[in-house]
Amino acid sequence: MKAIIYYSLSQRTKRELESRHEGDFYRLKGKIKIPKNYWLQMAYLGFFSSFSIPLNYGDLTIDFDKYDEIVLGSPVWAFTIVPFMKRYLRENKFQNKKVSLLITHEGGPAKAMKHFKKRIHPSNEIISEESLQLGSAYVEKYKKKKK
Repeated sequence: MKAIIYYSLSQRTKRELESRHEGDFYRLKGKIKIPKNYWLQMAYLGFFSSFSIPLNYGDLTIDFDKYDEIVLGSPVWAFTIVPFMKRYLRENKFQNKKVSLLITHEGGPAKAMKHFKKRIHPSNEIISEESLQLGSAYVEKYKKKKK
């Protein structure tokens, strides 16, 4: 059985996970106010990501003993995984599981997968790594509103 743990601001990461995996979905919900404007989001959230500032997320309790596989999904912000996922993985050390990793980005994954993998306990076996370039849906949406 799979536990699928993800953060998705735009819901693109969630949709990609849903199209690839079946199991129990657990969403990390950030406890910060995020600007609605795409460019402000990039600057604001990129700041937290760039400096690895831990951000709080809502309560998320998972009984890892129920699962033999853990799937983790994160968008890429400022060339790394989101601070919510970093904090979650630091505070929740599951062990001896099969792990699949998925990142979504608009073309700049840089070392995000490497950052993801280093947060996984060494007793786990990483069985899948996916890096998906999804384009710029936000930018397209923002441009349409301006016209």
